[in-house]
Amino acid sequence: MPGGGSAGCPSRVVVDNLKAAIKKADRYAPVAQRVFEEYARYRGFVIDPTRSRDPKGKPVVERQVRYVRESFFRGETWLDLAHVQREALRWCAQTAGMRIHGTTRQRPLAVFENVERAHLLPFEGERFDPPHWGEYKVHPDHHVSFQRALYSVPHAFLGRTVWVRGDTNLVRIYADGTLVKTHPRRPPGARSTDYEDYPKELTAYALRDPARVIRQAQEHGTHLGAFMTELLSGTVPWAHIRQAQKLLRLGTKYGWHRLDRACRRALAFQLINVHRQLYDGGRKTQDTQISESEPKKCSASSTNSEEPM
Repeated sequence: MPGGGSAGCPSRVVVDNLKAAIKKADRYAPVAQRVFEEYARYRGFVIDPTRSRDPKGKPVVERQVRYVRESFFRGETWLDLAHVQREALRWCAQTAGMRIHGTTRQRPLAVFENVERAHLLPFEGERFDPPHWGEYKVHPDHHVSFQRALYSVPHAFLGRTVWVRGDTNLVRIYADGTLVKTHPRRPPGARSTDYEDYPKELTAYALRDPARVIRQAQEHGTHLGAFMTELLSGTVPWAHIRQAQKLLRLGTKYGWHRLDRACRRALAFQLINVHRQLYDGGRKTQDTQISESEPKKCSASSTNSEEPM
């Protein structure tokens, strides 16, 4: 409103199929833009698009286009958007609102104040927070990239295309029209990860938690647990987390019993390196090469040696 106030909102808004409001113009079933439709629900008004390519269906509106162009825009030079807005308010209050209307023979601003204002819906609640909608694919790392930030999605939707809605505070992820995940809004370059979105067999890799990896190793062997504790000791255990994860995968591939004996041998030589001692050795050597050392049995020929004369 001129002067800075807000009068209210009409119960029905007729829009001329502008792209910011109408996604697809249609005489019978027009499709509104998501954000504008959400704003209409927030304020409580009905969107009523005009018929496309039918200027005679809205002659009163079409007639005002020429009036605004000739009376307000023609011959003016604008400094910036704020300047246009100030001049538009001034023009509405002092020029367009105070003229004698050609049809009603009344001043439009006086008619609005005395008749129309009482029929407007009041503005209630906070100012509308315009969201951003987008369609994104869930990447193999269980995340979608939205506004240059990463947000995790449950494993069931891996590889699927989802809709993401982001406002100032929250990011909501929808699949087939159903809300499947909500995250707090993160700045560009950051990420929001819920580790419950990963399947159980991948949670340890996603968490990168040294204590969890050590506990998992201890469940499969004493020497394996001791080797893992030694590997992840120090002030920066995350520097060896990839070796630790590879060590656990070796147990799945070659067997936990065999891996536990290999760890015992590595600890004896203080060779705490998964690639050099366990990966190459566990892959290329036979099980007998990493078995427990046993006393060699005497051959039959040695036991049957000649007795001293």
